[in-house]
Amino acid sequence: MALYYCKKCGRIAHEVFSEKRQICDCCKSIMFTVPQKYLDDELDFMIKNDLSEDLLREELVKTSLEYDQYLFDHRDEILSKQSAELDAKRAIGRAILEEQNRTVNCSYCGSSNVRKIGLFNRAVSTELWGLASKKIGKQFHCNNCGADF
Repeated sequence: MALYYCKKCGRIAHEVFSEKRQICDCCKSIMFTVPQKYLDDELDFMIKNDLSEDLLREELVKTSLEYDQYLFDHRDEILSKQSAELDAKRAIGRAILEEQNRTVNCSYCGSSNVRKIGLFNRAVSTELWGLASKKIGKQFHCNNCGADF
């Protein structure tokens, strides 16, 4: 595992992808490997301490031609906004999956090829057959086996 930094916004992150080039999740710039002098000797993938992290940003990020002060200052806000947007998309996806899992299956043959019996259809059947109508108390019609349930 390696540690990377972004020259544009100052983001420091662990290796997430197995790509040859790491991309910053905040500003979409190419990230670079953190030099060994900023890393803990025992744990090769951790910054020594907060001072090392500040030093790394002062020496490598703020001196870079790619450095963007606005992105540097608002990095945490940008990441939290992206996280909130991702959470919202996941919630929508979960809602869609839940709706798909709530499909009605025929209680006789198990088919999911069913349609809801409309109020008009039920009323016409009751008008024609009276209390002998097969659609009284039924909500769905199976297009596969023809059963009403």
